[in-house]
Amino acid sequence: MAIIEQRKHTRREVLEAVMVTPNGDRHDAVVLDMSLGGARMRLPDDWAPKLGAALRVFFLFDTSDAVTLEGRVTRVAVDHMGVQFAPEQEERIRELLDAVSRH
Repeated sequence: MAIIEQRKHTRREVLEAVMVTPNGDRHDAVVLDMSLGGARMRLPDDWAPKLGAALRVFFLFDTSDAVTLEGRVTRVAVDHMGVQFAPEQEERIRELLDAVSRH
């Protein structure tokens, strides 16, 4: 039986270090793949996310070019989490995906 892809947006493989800040606390994470709708990230070593937790994701290409996105945890697995980005950020996400491709 074939698996039917149900994602709204195509995912791109990414391996990018980020910082996530739920409740203002800072935690290092790594984005594994992302799309216009969200990202899959390795779980931070020092934070156990809860479904629905709001957070900010900081993409730190260098100190003068940081991009911040708002999101919410939508999936927690053994070694990764899914984050859904707030939809009103779509233009910034497109720019970020272009920057990640060049980086």
